[in-house]
Amino acid sequence: MSNIPEDLVMDVLSRLWVKLLLRFRSVSKSWRTLIDSPSFIKIHMERSMKMKMAQSTVEVIHRCNRNKFYLLHLDLSRDPHPIRDPEELPHPFGHRYTSVAFKGLYQIRLVGSCNGLLCFVDCADCIVLWNLATRKYFQLQYLGIELPKSAIRDHYVNYGFGIELPKSAIRDHYVNYGFGYDSATDDYKVIRSITAFHNNLSVCTLVELYSLKSDSWTRLGDFMGFDFGVDYGILVGGALYWIRYQRDIGSIIVAFDLTKEEFNFVPRPDLSGNFTLTNLGNYQGCLSLFFRSNEKADPSIVWVMKELGVKDSWTKVFSVDNTYSYMRNIDHSKSKSPTLSLWVKNKETLEWYNKEKKTLENIKIYCEKGYLEAEFVHCESLVGTSWFS
Repeated sequence: MSNIPEDLVMDVLSRLWVKLLLRFRSVSKSWRTLIDSPSFIKIHMERSMKMKMAQSTVEVIHRCNRNKFYLLHLDLSRDPHPIRDPEELPHPFGHRYTSVAFKGLYQIRLVGSCNGLLCFVDCADCIVLWNLATRKYFQLQYLGIELPKSAIRDHYVNYGFGIELPKSAIRDHYVNYGFGYDSATDDYKVIRSITAFHNNLSVCTLVELYSLKSDSWTRLGDFMGFDFGVDYGILVGGALYWIRYQRDIGSIIVAFDLTKEEFNFVPRPDLSGNFTLTNLGNYQGCLSLFFRSNEKADPSIVWVMKELGVKDSWTKVFSVDNTYSYMRNIDHSKSKSPTLSLWVKNKETLEWYNKEKKTLENIKIYCEKGYLEAEFVHCESLVGTSWFS
């Protein structure tokens, strides 16, 4: 076996499934070193992505009923496209939280998925990166919620509320997350925003960034008078996107460049009519928007930005009736003609959109009833093989 060229060994091994590679790590010390190397992990991940696009199955992870997560296998080779054997996933935080009781309120959120890693957050704001294929996890440094008290104080002084800081402004807050990969530095990053509000009005948002490579948090700054809402950031290319709600302006789109570590505004398409921007998605590697019509007679519309940051590249993809109040694209397939894209409707059902026929087809889900939350397409990888099991 030692006579086999290393390049050939790498080429063959990089085409195998993760479960096989985990077993082959025991073949020899050299194989273990190769499989655990960053260069091999990257090559294997890139080939896994290409294989996923060519396969006739799609794997979707979603949460329903608070703390239960399912892996759904969608079979594109059959028409209609049924879900085969929905698999309930083990608790993403492992045995460490089985003895913790929150009077039934204990809750876990899935806030991101990238290169085989899932980003989970619990109700105590503990963050865990979990590789579903390897069952390895990494717990981020814990940082307690740190509301920007000084910024809030300045805000209240400026707006004539007096120097005394209202306690409710400190107590009332919510936290938003985003998770993605910075290809320029080969680093995985988590962004966390903490918005304090008073009388249902956002006062200030603190933004922090975590780097897996350095295992550290960086404070990006305090932002006055806006918030990121309650949805997690949508990863498209090398940036995370949110709908940002700003006082006196309404909803705007903001992007966070994971390499430059800076925020930018994204121009919206020009619309005529009465529409509300409800959510964002990833449509074939492009940013997609869903505008719900506020007029019963008018359809709701899906728009796609073909070139990121270029306003003139906004293209209307299709329209639907007003029974669709929420639509988010989470995957597409080119494994066969016609091209299909997978959408979540009203956080209740999954639907395929047939690009050629311009039709939507409902997919029946055989698992517990409940809202579809945090829907992500999964692809196996070896990222984090040295983490804890």
